[in-house]
Amino acid sequence: MLFLTASLLGLAAGMMRSAFAVAIVAVLLVGAFAFATVLSNAPAIWANLLVAVLGYNCGLICLVSALVFERRKEA
Repeated sequence: MLFLTASLLGLAAGMMRSAFAVAIVAVLLVGAFAFATVLSNAPAIWANLLVAVLGYNCGLICLVSALVFERRKEA
């Protein structure tokens, strides 16, 4: 579920076609994890952050590959 949510965030940020939007969503993703880690009594599980970052990157890569495929299909 974490991977899916992060990949949808990457997809939505990439669809804005703004480098600032992509960067700010990445910073907010890590910031939200850090904030939750500080407020939580449980120890931090860094694998969750890794899964979220990989999901975010996967969403961006899927969007870029879909755009490339669409351009090649038109040509």
